[in-house]
Amino acid sequence: MGRPVVFFDVDGTLGWDDPIAREGRPEEERSVSPRPSDAVCDAIRSLVDGGAVAFLCTGRSPATLHPVIRELPFDGVVGLGGAYVRVGEAVLRDRPFPGAVLEALEGLLLRARSGAQLESAAGVVELRGGPQGLHQGPDAPQTMQGALARLGDYRAHKLIVPTPVAQGLMLTPGAAEVIHTSELEMGNSEVSLVQNTKQDGVKAVVDYLGEDAGTTYGFGDSQNDLPLFDEVDVAVAMGNASDEVKARANLVTGGVEEDGVAMGLRALGLI
Repeated sequence: MGRPVVFFDVDGTLGWDDPIAREGRPEEERSVSPRPSDAVCDAIRSLVDGGAVAFLCTGRSPATLHPVIRELPFDGVVGLGGAYVRVGEAVLRDRPFPGAVLEALEGLLLRARSGAQLESAAGVVELRGGPQGLHQGPDAPQTMQGALARLGDYRAHKLIVPTPVAQGLMLTPGAAEVIHTSELEMGNSEVSLVQNTKQDGVKAVVDYLGEDAGTTYGFGDSQNDLPLFDEVDVAVAMGNASDEVKARANLVTGGVEEDGVAMGLRALGLI
């Protein structure tokens, strides 16, 4: 039958951080994910102790996960919205933007007079002050190449841009064949390659596990979790999720501030 395999989104699912307060923090703190509550941490440990396999499934870079999350017994990560997937030490997917696509995106961003956040497996960096242009310090990268250099290997797997800019990108002829977007909080959206979704990442993990994978579960709260829901057997929406996400779920649990992950795992009989 295989073991239960459970995938967890991070922001708005495992934990939550006030986005307005976050914007006022130093750069090295702005990018760190929220910390799960003690109750949620205990639930993840109990889940794994009971024989299940647990994975993070997030749009985030693995480099920005909170230290507390890193200490939990996750078996791997579907990161950067499926662009980077790791099980143990085995990297199953590592698919950054091709250079030509980044060059084209930079031209479109310049015409829109927009900044962006670049994300890779190595970390994140803000181009021209970030999506909202709020962090225009004297050392802020003003070009795509300058931002890529900050990441160390000139690779980016995902961009965060203002939602109106993302909508404009998708109106560009041929764009839908190369990229897709998902709305986030604070008026921003993520931009990824069409082959990089949480569904693609989850499928890679399940294929890798083979017969060891039993029933699959996914916990999420936002639009970019819908591809996760499409791939798992049982989709669990957080109480703070949008109506669209809740409508696609098999179970709606409590909100993130109510330790909804722990509540959902108990309701499913997994802990």
